Amino acid sequence: MNKKKQSGIAEFNISAYDQAEFNDLLFENMPDYAFVKDENFKIVKANSAFLSMYPVDIRNKVIGFNTLEDYKPDEAELFLAMDKIAFEQGYSETVETITFPDLRIRTLLTRKKRFETIDGRTYILGIATDVTEREELIEQLRKSNDDLDQFAYMASHDLKAPLTAISKLVSWIDEDYRDELPAGAIENFELIKCRINRMTLLLNDMLTYSRVNQTPHEKEEFSFKELVLEQFDIICINKEFNLSCCELIVSLQKDAIAIVLRNLLANAIKHHHLEHGNIDVTIEEQKGFYSIKVTDDGPGIDPQYSSKIFEMFQTLKPRDQQEGSGIGLAICKKIANHYAGDITLVDQPNGTSFLVTWPSVPTHSLHSKGLNNET
Repeated sequence: MNKKKQSGIAEFNISAYDQAEFNDLLFENMPDYAFVKDENFKIVKANSAFLSMYPVDIRNKVIGFNTLEDYKPDEAELFLAMDKIAFEQGYSETVETITFPDLRIRTLLTRKKRFETIDGRTYILGIATDVTEREELIEQLRKSNDDLDQFAYMASHDLKAPLTAISKLVSWIDEDYRDELPAGAIENFELIKCRINRMTLLLNDMLTYSRVNQTPHEKEEFSFKELVLEQFDIICINKEFNLSCCELIVSLQKDAIAIVLRNLLANAIKHHHLEHGNIDVTIEEQKGFYSIKVTDDGPGIDPQYSSKIFEMFQTLKPRDQQEGSGIGLAICKKIANHYAGDITLVDQPNGTSFLVTWPSVPTHSLHSKGLNNET
């Protein structure tokens, strides 16, 4: 017995004549603007959605015409350019903002595909999807993110001045009157200093976080091991930790990856349950990206917190027990994502291990004007 019938799936057979009717049915009822052009750029077929762009009184001048006279010269030139690419290379794709013949302004994602009929004639099939709302939402989100970044930058930058003044004032009082202060007051002064240091760290991290999208870093060739050792020397003070790192000459955004490594190494030391330990940093070059792993032999992180730790202001311990801004891993995540990479927590029985993936080749936006591809 036929397996499809056994499974309850009915076979759907379409004769040659029915196939044409079925194709017309699909073409006519799709919500996108669909059309077919010949080698003279004349429209030979269009669905109802496409024809609805035109006022009723001129719809009889669509089929058999190129309709370019209805568009502005720059829009008409864009249509022709993408038509030519589709005819020459087999496919073209573009995001375009155009004024419809009925004077509506819309943003379209238009794909054009070359095909040949049985008699050898060449045409292009065009499918235009209205992405106006999507593009507007993306632009609003981009503006909102830019505004938030600017706010974070201004807030953290403007707060540093009064915080510095407070720090100096506390230091002066402590230096001038320490011998006259009772033990409780001295203890409170130490707490104030601790809070000032925490606030300074928080503001510095907020500045770094807000600048990620505004500070592009060019790729440069350097020794990965030397960079790791430099970052380790900056943060490993008065603690006994052993660091191992493999050697590899890489081509990366050095300043950006340095921030990521510094935060991961600092976390490995700061959150270790002992004053000594081991940290292992490895890097492998794979097809199209680098795979970087930072592993320590500390207490580890419960898997239930694997996603939470990358959120802003998240710490696994109260700040009175563990100093930190709670932004370090969020900075790592934002930087990695900004350069089309990622960072994840590796599930393992002991210790903590973070995996950073970072592209080794340039990435290109798929939303550029005139993206084309030979098919």
